[in-house]
Amino acid sequence: MHRREGREKVRERERWDLERVGRRISERRKALGWSQEFLADRLGVSRQFIGALEAGRSWPSVPVALELARVLGTSVEALFDPQEAGDIVWGDPEVRATVGTRVRFARVDERVVAYPLYGREAASSADGTISPAGRAEAFSPEWVEAADHTVAVAGCDPALTVLRDWVAHRGRPLRVATLPWGSEPSMQALIGGRVHVAGAHGTGNLLSLPGMQDEVGLPGGGLDAGSAEAHRGELRTTRQWARIRFAAWEVGIAVLPGNPRGVKGLEDLFRPELRWVRRPAGTAVARVYARVTEDRREPVTWTAAVAEDHLRVAEMIFFGMADAGLTTSFAAHVFGLSFVPVEVHHFDLLVPRPRLRDPLIGVLVDVLRSGGFRQQMEALWGYDVSHLGDMDEMEAGEERP
Repeated sequence: MHRREGREKVRERERWDLERVGRRISERRKALGWSQEFLADRLGVSRQFIGALEAGRSWPSVPVALELARVLGTSVEALFDPQEAGDIVWGDPEVRATVGTRVRFARVDERVVAYPLYGREAASSADGTISPAGRAEAFSPEWVEAADHTVAVAGCDPALTVLRDWVAHRGRPLRVATLPWGSEPSMQALIGGRVHVAGAHGTGNLLSLPGMQDEVGLPGGGLDAGSAEAHRGELRTTRQWARIRFAAWEVGIAVLPGNPRGVKGLEDLFRPELRWVRRPAGTAVARVYARVTEDRREPVTWTAAVAEDHLRVAEMIFFGMADAGLTTSFAAHVFGLSFVPVEVHHFDLLVPRPRLRDPLIGVLVDVLRSGGFRQQMEALWGYDVSHLGDMDEMEAGEERP
């Protein structure tokens, strides 16, 4: 009796392995916009064979598996390994992997990366959690499989959630995981192989952010030493990035409605009676603060709490936790605050050029350039999206308008 049950479990696992691999093949094909007939023609096989593969009723020979992985732009291991491909690595060096933390997965350069859901994301759907053993574990195997069609985008622009929700709403063969990190942490995560795309904002060259001029010194960020060094080695070889334009918006000082404290500009940072919202090191706003305070001896009265994103800055002012803080005009508008403009920032998305070959990145770019998504972005207060989806190449140290 027990032996028969054991055989049934083995057969059930084998069926699940075939179905899982079939879904991977189907997802990669659809991400490229190919029909089964087109893929079959590229491989020199029948459409019925492709259908059987995707339905989990067949397994290819080794030569066909190698060619299929090549055509679909992935590796044999990522496509056909029925087991979870490698260990799940931790994606956020700023947040500890504590027991019970809910996580979301994405596969970045053949590694499954786990990102903690916290702050505004804490109540969103998760793929797994941190087990009592301290490891990121999926709720069930299919949740790890979801990593295969997920693009992780790090950046502090609140509108990235619009991108995530729009992709989900339109039913594209893609899931976007948004990570609300500052510009420098996002770029470091990109270089360390922990995200697919990094968003950063400022008034000048995004590639002049600290660390971008010398990728060698950056930590691996969850990858083992060999993988991290190989990834950085590839970037040092190309030193080229694709920049995808996202939006431009004003950065300025949010204050209570009517500006009762009479804040005029950043020179008011040094008024001791004003409490200013503190931002994490590595954010573009923190760099603006540092630029103003660099040669001044007067202290600034900062809040004890740190605002993790632009909306949180406005929220803290709205609830009386602070008197003023640098944020975007959009965030101030959301909470009905007055706004003193300081400068215009461009928020762009950066991708290593080799990663543009990934079909999922191609789908993401298509979404950014679509008329429907542009309409969504144009409806946001204070957003200039006249160059949304435009793409060019940049090298470290190169200035672009």
